[in-house]
Amino acid sequence: MLQVAFFRGHRGALATTLLTLIATTTSCLFLLRTLPTQGHTVTGLLLVDRLSLFYCLLNIFTAAIVSAIGFHYLCARLAGQSEKPHHSESYPEAFYILLLLISLGACTLVSANHFASFFLALELISISFYPLLAFSVHGDRSPLRDQMLSLESGFKYLMTSAFATAVGLFGIAMVFTASGSLAFSTQPLTSDLYQAGLVLFLVAVALKLSLVPFHFWTPDVYQGAPTPVTALIATLGKSALVAALLKLVHTLQLFELPIINLLIATLAAASMIIGNLLALRQQNIKRLLAYSSIAHLGYVFVALLLIDERFAREAVSAYLVAYVLTTLSAFSIVSLVADSELPHTPGGAHPLQDHARDPFQRAFYRGLLWRAPVLSIYFIVALLSLAGIPLTLGFFGKFYLFSAGIQGQQWWLLIALIAGSALGLYYYLGLILDLLKRQDSAVAGDNRETPEKKPDSINMLKPAGCQKTSVTDRPESIALSGWLVLLLLTILLLGFGVYPSPLINWIIAL
Repeated sequence: MLQVAFFRGHRGALATTLLTLIATTTSCLFLLRTLPTQGHTVTGLLLVDRLSLFYCLLNIFTAAIVSAIGFHYLCARLAGQSEKPHHSESYPEAFYILLLLISLGACTLVSANHFASFFLALELISISFYPLLAFSVHGDRSPLRDQMLSLESGFKYLMTSAFATAVGLFGIAMVFTASGSLAFSTQPLTSDLYQAGLVLFLVAVALKLSLVPFHFWTPDVYQGAPTPVTALIATLGKSALVAALLKLVHTLQLFELPIINLLIATLAAASMIIGNLLALRQQNIKRLLAYSSIAHLGYVFVALLLIDERFAREAVSAYLVAYVLTTLSAFSIVSLVADSELPHTPGGAHPLQDHARDPFQRAFYRGLLWRAPVLSIYFIVALLSLAGIPLTLGFFGKFYLFSAGIQGQQWWLLIALIAGSALGLYYYLGLILDLLKRQDSAVAGDNRETPEKKPDSINMLKPAGCQKTSVTDRPESIALSGWLVLLLLTILLLGFGVYPSPLINWIIAL
């Protein structure tokens, strides 16, 4: 904000954001080397230990990736506009300010050791997401359709998040009434008031995490929000809360309370099955990934209830790393493709009737391998990792979860995990097959016009030697920063999938 006060500029805001994240990363790495094993308590509200610093680094990495694809998103919509405030109705600097506030809230949340700091950090994240989800870029390059959807997304998240906040606060008040303390160090009580307060608090957390049956807001919010913001709420917004919940469950030993055990296990099983079932019929890529994220958060709860705290921390951390990197890769590809197709996407306020011209629909991605092979390979790697296929980071994360389920003898949750993974494999591979389809089969299946009759159609694959008309036919339409982000994420997904030892050793050392 200080930089914006003296100099307003899109590139300047990005540079300041990246420098801030680099400085924070340096500080975290220095603390990792000097921090005592038991961690350092800050005023009783925060506990900075190695695990919280690990999640801080994960949050910072996520913020850096989102800032890069966010820059690409904003540049595509601000093209032709002056960066001077009095010449433009859009202020891209606000995007980066809100991104840093969310990162601050996430780093505070993973270090929370008190219900008060937990709540304040969570609300800092939520309040910053309200305008970010509704972030609109005005101008000829930003369709009115996208602006209306983003406003709807922000409003829906505002309503559901406000309700979750009210329920969570009421639960915290009941916990304080029963125990007389809001610190996480308090031993679990068996009083009905205490357990009822915890149930309400966990319901609020489930709403924030969009676990079934509190998932109703997720697909609409994910679909309407700017795609970089969707990536942010699906990764940083969820991983930080799961990390804080892991600390809460094991510090208060909530797994010793049967009602809490049953509640968390039921939410996990329902999310794994219903999330994947609802994803099967989705034609919109962002809605498909939204339901997929619901299922993946259900998966991670298999390890959350493990009595062995050390192995639970390892399993949850390993899976969150896999989930964050894979989801970032998938949403980055969707965002960069949509940005590149923006000049060729019809404007207006109404949804596109021709799904082959909508870069957020599966129909658009049919035959993408033959139009943009490198981009498709990146997307295939991300989808394989989401499905948990061997030699990808997703397989490494799921292997940890299976081990945790077996060690904890949570057999019915393991059955749900296997069933959910099988359902997920079906639609992930289905999307990969869409990428591999040749032009003739795609056209016959959708009953669309031939390339000769409709030469400008985005989804048409030209025969060899014909002039290319789609932006995705020209990889240079994606900025170099976008290609570097995709390359980095793909290397991490395959590198840690083939050789996970460095990551495992780091997690074990926490």
